[in-house]
Amino acid sequence: MGDDDSDDWLSSARSVADGAGLHYAATLLVTGMGFLLNLLLTRTLGASAYGLYAYGLQIVQSALSFANLGTDVSINRYLSANLDDPAYQQRVLGMAYLTTGIASVLAAAGLFVAAPTITAYTLDEPGFTLILQAFAVALPFEALTHLVVNTFRGLELPVQKNLVTVSKAGLRLLAVAAAVLVGLSLLGVVAAIVVAAAMVFLAAMTYSLSRTGLRPSPRMSRGEAAEFYNFSIPLTFARAANLLYKRVDVFMVGILLASAHVGIYNIAVLLAGIIAMPLAGINQLFPPVASRLHADGDLETLQTVYVTVTRWSITASILVSIPLLVYSTELLALFGPEFVAGAGVLILFVIGQLANAAAGPANDLLTMTGHQYVVLANHWIAGIVNVALNYYLILEFGLIGAALATASVLAAVNVVRVVEVWYLEGLFAYSRALWKPFVAAGVAVVAMVVPSPLLSGLPLVIVGGVVCVVVFGLALYALGIEEHDRRLADEYFGLIDDATDRSAVTGD
Repeated sequence: MGDDDSDDWLSSARSVADGAGLHYAATLLVTGMGFLLNLLLTRTLGASAYGLYAYGLQIVQSALSFANLGTDVSINRYLSANLDDPAYQQRVLGMAYLTTGIASVLAAAGLFVAAPTITAYTLDEPGFTLILQAFAVALPFEALTHLVVNTFRGLELPVQKNLVTVSKAGLRLLAVAAAVLVGLSLLGVVAAIVVAAAMVFLAAMTYSLSRTGLRPSPRMSRGEAAEFYNFSIPLTFARAANLLYKRVDVFMVGILLASAHVGIYNIAVLLAGIIAMPLAGINQLFPPVASRLHADGDLETLQTVYVTVTRWSITASILVSIPLLVYSTELLALFGPEFVAGAGVLILFVIGQLANAAAGPANDLLTMTGHQYVVLANHWIAGIVNVALNYYLILEFGLIGAALATASVLAAVNVVRVVEVWYLEGLFAYSRALWKPFVAAGVAVVAMVVPSPLLSGLPLVIVGGVVCVVVFGLALYALGIEEHDRRLADEYFGLIDDATDRSAVTGD
């Protein structure tokens, strides 16, 4: 790689790393607040009532997938690819906000009206209809706030993006805590969440207008609108299928089993979802960077960034997954004794999420390089297979069957994505250095056995987690830091003093 290419890689990698680093810090805060929120709800409501909350939340989050017709991803692409054309950016934002405003209100109205029917065919428990209708009121506010977040993301402004995300989680936690403290019912808790959602949107929109200087303007030409919707509409159908292979298991558990099972299953899914944090961080700024590099025809730099961030995704996700596998029972017991029954579900989802992390940002790379119809096909095929597998395996094995079906499909579709990126764009995700995090993981697991006879419960989780992080990090360091990682560290901290140090580091 020449000096110019090296500089391009370093600039792009630093942009992704900046976004990932800030996202990790923000996600730790958001995840911590989410953990407290769910702990508060499970401890005060119990598995059955918590299942009603979790099921209603899953339904409204699924409706949220359709509430902006893919415009959140569209602004991600078109804002980053047109940084030198503010007028066009304002037209893109105008189209996105107009589309989302109309679509989200229609989706909320449809969900509100359909709530009694949904209740009759799913959990069919008293009060669930009102809970679902209350959640529906929050839908437009959530959809529009999501657009604000993606505006900052598309403009490669991670600080502003994460500030909105953390504020949203914090205000929701405060609202729920206040509702619980004054003794409100589950419906009152959901109403507090709705009020918090409206307040977050108003604050986030005001902040976006002041920080970006962009004013949404719905004055797109027909040609621009056609290009915009040709990108966003297929993503809406892709998300419909994404719903089938990522969330249909929760819905089918609610249909085929009971609300307590939904609560147990949802906690296991949420814990396993922590593994997705590293990849989610990478994906905060990788899509706009990938869109820019691809538009410039700089495939060599894009290949190098792709390999590097995929290795980051795998390494960090392995580290996160170790405590979840080793201490699965202890972690679930924190939410109450009823939730320990989800240990097998948690382990299966950890494996599925590791497969997701191993694919790196392959799905976003397909999207940003203009293969949105390939993404659409992937999601629909995976979704249909997942519905069939869930129906059969839930009837045969209950909660474990649902986890086995969804985790298997998640792993399979990610293998397909990696192959598609390689075939369609000639970009391959992996390097020879990937053996190192697996060896480090083995060493960390052995070290985590030491405190097990001495501790139990939360103390074991905390001490064992610290041991895992320290031993994993030391093992990676002993095995050798990769050249690109050292160069990026030097860019941040000035750790490399001379060319001799650079040449001594292993390459990708």
